[in-house]
Amino acid sequence: MVSGALRRQGGLQLREHAVIRRGGGGGGGGIIENWLGLPTQSATFQSFSRIRLPTQHQPLPSSRNIRASTSASSAKLSPSPSPLPSRQLACSTRVVRTGVFASRSGLARSVPLRLSAAPGLHGSILWSERPAMAVTAMLRRLSTTRSLQQEHKVDFKDGARPGTPPATATAKPTAIAATQSNAASTPAKTDGQTPPPGQDALAKPAFQRSERAEKATHVNMQARLSREGKAQNKADLAEVWRLLRIARPELRWLAVAFVFLLFSSAVSMSIPFSVGRLLDLATKGGVDDVRVLGLTMTQFFVAFGAVLTVGAFSSFLRIIILRIVGERVVARLRTQLYRRTYTQDAEFFDANRVGDLISRLSSDTVIVGKSITQNLSDGMRAVVSGSAGLAAMLWMSPKLTSILLIMFPPIAVGAVIYGRVIRNISRRIQRNLGTLTKIAEERLGNIKTSQAFAGEVQEIARYNKQVRKIFALGRREAFVSASYFGANGWFGNMTILALLVVGGNLVRYGDMSVGDLTSFMMYTAFAGSSLFGVSGFYSELMKGVGAATRLFELLDRTPSIHTTVGSKVASAQGPIRFRNVSFAYPTRPAVNIFQGLDFEIPSGSNVCIVGPSGGGKSTVASLLLRFYDPTQGVITINGVDVKAMNAKSLRRRIGMVAQEPVLFSGTIAENIAYGQPEATRARIIAAARKANCQFISDFPDGLETQVGPRGAQLSGGQKQRIAIARALLKDPDILILDEATSALDAESETLVNAALAELLKGRSTTISIAHRLSTIKRSDQIIVLSNQGTVAETGRYTDLSADPTSAFSRLMEWQMSGGDVPLVPSHEDSGHVTEHEEIEEDLEEPTPEEEEEEEEEEEEEKEKANKNKP
Repeated sequence: MVSGALRRQGGLQLREHAVIRRGGGGGGGGIIENWLGLPTQSATFQSFSRIRLPTQHQPLPSSRNIRASTSASSAKLSPSPSPLPSRQLACSTRVVRTGVFASRSGLARSVPLRLSAAPGLHGSILWSERPAMAVTAMLRRLSTTRSLQQEHKVDFKDGARPGTPPATATAKPTAIAATQSNAASTPAKTDGQTPPPGQDALAKPAFQRSERAEKATHVNMQARLSREGKAQNKADLAEVWRLLRIARPELRWLAVAFVFLLFSSAVSMSIPFSVGRLLDLATKGGVDDVRVLGLTMTQFFVAFGAVLTVGAFSSFLRIIILRIVGERVVARLRTQLYRRTYTQDAEFFDANRVGDLISRLSSDTVIVGKSITQNLSDGMRAVVSGSAGLAAMLWMSPKLTSILLIMFPPIAVGAVIYGRVIRNISRRIQRNLGTLTKIAEERLGNIKTSQAFAGEVQEIARYNKQVRKIFALGRREAFVSASYFGANGWFGNMTILALLVVGGNLVRYGDMSVGDLTSFMMYTAFAGSSLFGVSGFYSELMKGVGAATRLFELLDRTPSIHTTVGSKVASAQGPIRFRNVSFAYPTRPAVNIFQGLDFEIPSGSNVCIVGPSGGGKSTVASLLLRFYDPTQGVITINGVDVKAMNAKSLRRRIGMVAQEPVLFSGTIAENIAYGQPEATRARIIAAARKANCQFISDFPDGLETQVGPRGAQLSGGQKQRIAIARALLKDPDILILDEATSALDAESETLVNAALAELLKGRSTTISIAHRLSTIKRSDQIIVLSNQGTVAETGRYTDLSADPTSAFSRLMEWQMSGGDVPLVPSHEDSGHVTEHEEIEEDLEEPTPEEEEEEEEEEEEEKEKANKNKP
């Protein structure tokens, strides 16, 4: 009963928690895999009691002996320096007594287990406090021992390990010692994650990491842009100067704005002087016949009003000029960035997310444009006004000016520190804004899939999490800004208080007039505001530098494949040859997709490329279109290396229909004519008819029907036929069909195939990447790719299908069977019993107690049946 319950509980726990499997090797070490079959980091079980597994053969105790001995099992506990708590002992006594050993290893089928409360005992099996975890550890340990028995043909001998009773079986001491010690030393624990309800972790064997997967861990992300730009800690003068140079094309208008700035600043600086003169005249009395600057009071006020009007108009012109210049700078910068982004190679887009690029094109450019136009104007105004005010204060009272200069160094140092902190925060905000844009772009672009899996809550939570990060950074920026400007305000108030104390004494002793003190205090206010303006200019400039470094990195990036370099391609007709081509994607340089690939496609032929999933069929099209260049070998068209060709010119001669058709927002006619904007209406209609796009007649607007974002208003088959029409309108020398008819129904596929066959007969070279038998039969030649990145075989359909041992025949059989027939002979075919099967058999095999109970139930049923007989 105990063992039966234990097995059932252990089996359930195995299905709800991690699957423990050995990681290979002679030592029998194990790795832990989560319920998806992915290896996780190993760690030691905590709070384990240990159980010895004697190798001496003993008969299995009966259920009566088990029940009788369970209550007395604590008497068999060995002394331990750290005894288990009573609760743990109670749990452990339920676990021990029986254990199943390797049934196929030639050892005894069942042996008794003896509990030991001494942790760390050499050669013992790891057991957790929970019965299910104990079963997990035991089965992992037993399966590891079996594997060692099968791999090394180990038999047990006497004295195989220290501390165990003599055994009657034979064994090699080194092998068993390694096995036992590995169980005690190998870190192991479950990942602590519970699979979704109903998830059966043992439904299929866990994935073992292959050699290809080990190579895939070596990732090359040299093409990835830094999330924070080039400068990580400080922005040097070169970056600041490069930021300012962005506005160099607008230098003339900036000079005009600077002139208007001088006018408005001069008017502002005249106000304190005029107020001081008027106060002095007012304190002397008799202002009716007093003249100011040779003008009567009435004339002075009229003239002063005119000057203030000129100053306001100058400010208006300065602001509007700078705003227009700023928008022009942003527009030019966005155009340059978009052009640079669009001319990057495929490696760049493999390594960078579109959302981050969109953030650089949108928010970063706005910050940079504002920094070098409006912010630059404010900074220049602050510098001019502050310099003029400081000069006026020195002329009026050097003593009071010296007091003001004492307060300047702390404010200047604080401004530098504040600017650096703000720059770093700005970079982090821009980086997280890029991530936020990326999340929104990816999730909203796949909204139907997310809703189909009821993922609205988790996607909203994912977005809100990023919003909270940005909010936390914004809150930190607000705290830093409030602290800096609050401290500056306190210093300014203290400065004004000191000036009032000293200035009041000067007026008291007649060293300074009331008007001069008033003018001086007003100049002090102007200088203080200018100082704040300079600080704000510096902080905004650092924000601009933080955003500009992200833009400069994109502007400076040079693609590995230049689309405009090379000889123009007048015609792409001729044989296509892949000669000893090796290739690995730049982001996974250690994983070779092709290794010595060699085949030739005759000119004007219809060739079909088939192979297992992941064999590199679509990669052939990518290499031919020069999205990537091979790492080794040569690809030639009519004897000319494609590397020597102009990539843009080559792509104009190749038509491509991808497996997932891509349509752009706009009309059906615009999508068919994409790449051929000069195409006439008649050519567009002819291409649509050849591609069997008769469904256009069902739309009220016909060819002017809007397809929606990514063709959302059309079905999959309709989008694919429009993509075929777009390729046919191009009239290419080479047509690549990557599963081009996979989304078509049987009738549409027949019509499209007939149109393609008639159109391309003797004119274009057609390369079909397909798995449909109808497409394969229609081809002139079949190229079968293998998983090793080579050509398995080539030939006609009739020849390859006639040989049942050919790779093509096995591939077709596998596809038609739905994957039931293995493409490559597996271990199961050779009679090898997998570890998964052994564990399931151990869990499902009835114990002697359960067999005894079943016999008793059968006897009771027989007795009842006999009693019921008349």
